[in-house]
Amino acid sequence: MRTLAVNALRMAGKRTAMGRHMESLAQHWSRMEVPFDRIVLMSPFELDLENLGTTTKIELRSFGGGWPNAIWEQVALAHAARDAAILFCPAYTCPYLYRGRVVVANHGIYEALPDEFSWWVRLRTTPINRLSVRRANCVIANSLSTKADLIKYFAVPESRLEVILPAANELCFETYGKESIAEEVNRAFGERVPYVIFVGKLSRRRNVPNLIKAFSIVREKAGLPHRLLIIGPNTGNVPLEESIAAAGAGSFVKHLPHAEMLPLAKLYAGADLYVLPTTHEGISQTMFEAMASGTAVLTVEHPTLAEGGGDAVFSLPTPSVDDLVAGLTTLLTDHSLRRRFVEKGRARAAQFSWRRTAEATMAILDRVGLPADRSARRGGV
Repeated sequence: MRTLAVNALRMAGKRTAMGRHMESLAQHWSRMEVPFDRIVLMSPFELDLENLGTTTKIELRSFGGGWPNAIWEQVALAHAARDAAILFCPAYTCPYLYRGRVVVANHGIYEALPDEFSWWVRLRTTPINRLSVRRANCVIANSLSTKADLIKYFAVPESRLEVILPAANELCFETYGKESIAEEVNRAFGERVPYVIFVGKLSRRRNVPNLIKAFSIVREKAGLPHRLLIIGPNTGNVPLEESIAAAGAGSFVKHLPHAEMLPLAKLYAGADLYVLPTTHEGISQTMFEAMASGTAVLTVEHPTLAEGGGDAVFSLPTPSVDDLVAGLTTLLTDHSLRRRFVEKGRARAAQFSWRRTAEATMAILDRVGLPADRSARRGGV
């Protein structure tokens, strides 16, 4: 029995970008004919997976929940997947001493930004990320820029690298009624108001404090009624509350640490503008989601902008307060310009699909797993 084992650790709990990436792959694989007899998603925690098809069964297996996550991955996962045709690790890391075939997906490294993370965070993540991509039989990068960074900073041979771009979640392409969107906006703000939205983990490279300051300036100078909605966990210890207080923005800036995908899709669709003042991304999945939702995108020039947003987004030279003030003012006051970016963004987002991403990923897993398909000789997982 030919088995594809998947490290589904990041699918447990509240799903953000990595968990949703894995969820989309699994959903599409379940609707496809695949070259494996079984697909087993493995996690130390119970998993819940909805909207599955009936063509290929997706098995959910949980074990070792009492172990620290790193030990679970290196020991328990490696043991459980020992007879799989291939082990797919979709979120940066893999069991380094695993003896079978491994494909690792890497969604961007930030060695080009030495101040992005504290020394402690780098000590915990960089070595295992580097070891994982060097150990893997194949590495899937989410952009050409990520591929170049992996070659430059982690010395991964180009021959072991593949590039597959992600896509917007399918819920972002749906059309939602005005009342349905308004109800979600009311849940977020306590009232129905126009707003600008930012979605993503709060990190230094995304310059959220500058966004808050610039937004408060534009709101006052242009006399706009808009609020600013920030959605995402503050994993980078960004001084969020201090920035809000310094800008006098407590009454019109709202932070939600998390939003499930369906409410998030509606919040994208209801926003007048999505802003991502980033200087570096592996590639921005949230930007795809905003464009698919029919929301104009304001961002900053960064390495993967051409691959992702292209000319369908309004880009600024820097994430400075002055540049953000200029960009926000332009797009929030020029409705015809904003509408043009809405139309271009929708067309751009439609060029990417999770079906194609799932098919391309499955083709790589099949190819890389063939040379040492132990499960065909020794039984399943």
